[in-house]
Amino acid sequence: MIFSKTTISLLCILLLLSIFMANLMNIIATDHNFYVENKNEGVNFTKYLSKKYGQIADSPKNLIWFVQISDIHISIFRDPGRISQFQQFCDNTVKKIKPLIVLATGDLTDSKTKDNLGSTQVKMEWVYYHNIIKESGVTEDTIWLDIRGNHDNFNIKSINSQENYYRNFSVQGLLHTRSYLHFQEYNGVSVAFLGIDACPEPGLKRPFNFIGILDIHEQQYIQKLKSEAETKADHIVWFAHYPTSCILCLEKDLPKMNLRQHIGSTQKSQVFLCGHLHSMGGFVPKMYTKQRKGYLELELGDWKDNRMYRIAAIDHGMFSFVDLKHNTWPAILVTNPKHAKYAMPGREPLDLMPESSFIRILVFSDVHIDSVKISFDQTSWEECRHIEGPLYVYQWLPSHFASGIHILHVNAVDEVGKEAYVEHPFSLDGTVVNFPLLARILLMLDAGTVFQSMFATLLAFNILPLFMLRVQKRPLKHSRKFGRHVLRRVWLLSKIDAVFYPIVLYAIYLPLGPWAVGQLIDGYTGAIFAWGIIIKGSYLPEPFTYMYGSVQLLFVHIPLLFVLAHALENRLFTIHVRGVKRVVKHLPFVFLLSVQMLLAYFFWLEYGTMSFVFGPLRTWSIALSFLLWYKIMTLSPDYCRKLITLNNTS
Repeated sequence: MIFSKTTISLLCILLLLSIFMANLMNIIATDHNFYVENKNEGVNFTKYLSKKYGQIADSPKNLIWFVQISDIHISIFRDPGRISQFQQFCDNTVKKIKPLIVLATGDLTDSKTKDNLGSTQVKMEWVYYHNIIKESGVTEDTIWLDIRGNHDNFNIKSINSQENYYRNFSVQGLLHTRSYLHFQEYNGVSVAFLGIDACPEPGLKRPFNFIGILDIHEQQYIQKLKSEAETKADHIVWFAHYPTSCILCLEKDLPKMNLRQHIGSTQKSQVFLCGHLHSMGGFVPKMYTKQRKGYLELELGDWKDNRMYRIAAIDHGMFSFVDLKHNTWPAILVTNPKHAKYAMPGREPLDLMPESSFIRILVFSDVHIDSVKISFDQTSWEECRHIEGPLYVYQWLPSHFASGIHILHVNAVDEVGKEAYVEHPFSLDGTVVNFPLLARILLMLDAGTVFQSMFATLLAFNILPLFMLRVQKRPLKHSRKFGRHVLRRVWLLSKIDAVFYPIVLYAIYLPLGPWAVGQLIDGYTGAIFAWGIIIKGSYLPEPFTYMYGSVQLLFVHIPLLFVLAHALENRLFTIHVRGVKRVVKHLPFVFLLSVQMLLAYFFWLEYGTMSFVFGPLRTWSIALSFLLWYKIMTLSPDYCRKLITLNNTS
């Protein structure tokens, strides 16, 4: 049987696509049985925890809870509710919950200019943050652990720069300039809170500050902190602003640290708490996953727009959490039985659940709780008994729920009639519940690799079709009339040397030459390349440049091919059009030129006049587009006749 070239090409594309999807699904799989791979270590560790904590009963011992808030973005220019409600959070919410610890995981301030495009540290925003915490007295009753985010690092020359207001206006800045460890032993539970500061140094203006970077010195320091945490604590809670997918570990002489493997190399690591991604604008509100090494990674939605915060607990060695919107009361957190999706074999004494004698629930409100009830079938509701603080219990027989997934329904009502209801799936035999696909992609892939792959793909799409069409004696066939029409016009475009070579050479320049030269930090001139940024004699391998270039390719250079092909069609076949139609035929190019000018204007606001003038990526591409369009619209009559003849004979 003879296959056509099209069929063979299609089969090759499908094969490559299937290989890609298989590799992707393997990377983001959450069913890797790390417990089996490290069975001896896991068995020994969970046996130790089971022996230490004993049976789960109705005692308030062996229980701690803490709070996380992220991406506060205190701003003096927009949304004053962020400040007033953050004040309310410190004055009221924290004091009602009474957590052992509050983790503030970065982007404490907004650090944007009034136009919302430029970026710099605004001292008054830090003053607001400092004063709210101080005047609320929140640090008198709980331990406040804050850490920098990328916004807190905008336009900062060095960690010791006077513009680094985190040092003087945060709670931990005076004690810890970067990553640090806080050890806490309370109520029979010992926990090490290990904060990772991955802010690059120097701190560039936005947007080239999206990926966190750990240099070799910070990696070595984090390894030292981890060793200390393993020695002192039974549980390690890691926290940072950047998710692990957005942290790049630099390599210099020594082997590069794999952060995810480093975190998961000890059974004591339970969870990595972070922010930064803002739940992707609310499209992924539950951005949680279990990493391949068996620990949880949980991104928290932002305070900035959504006023989210998290209550987490470690109860008899098992970690539980709930994410809540500010001023949503009552707040319910079931700690036993543990949520089926978040079970971590080998890291928690899960064998205590089938032997437990009480269901344990934490319920918080800003007023007195009237009742807490549970049900397994939503028909017969049983009253829970209050023990102490937020702890409510109910005696149960776990043997009735020995296999499969079951749902615990919890209802809480406070004295002013506010009511909360949760459905809590649990499993006593290890039955798992899957994590959302998009959440796994965002937290388990490497953002830098994704950006680089996207840029390479778009770059190839920008030049390879043009090469293929240029070597074709006749335009490629297409099954649909519209497709044949477009291919024929692009095919004719590829035959014009004055258009083909500038487009190809510019595309080749993009991965090699500088995209802009200017003041990337106030007072310091640097150069932006696809592969990184050079400033202050240092090289920052900031992968977000690839994403920035991808935007240019996707919205400018690839559309430019089709706009120029449309202009060529107008030049060859509608030369006698007059009046309004003659103006209308140029609208695609006018629209594309407007997009380019808008992108260049935004770049000018972000990095200033020098970057705008010396900006091949944004500014110079406007001139290139205009020159190519002008070249087509002024083709000589002889060249036009040659192309028309070529079109007719094909």
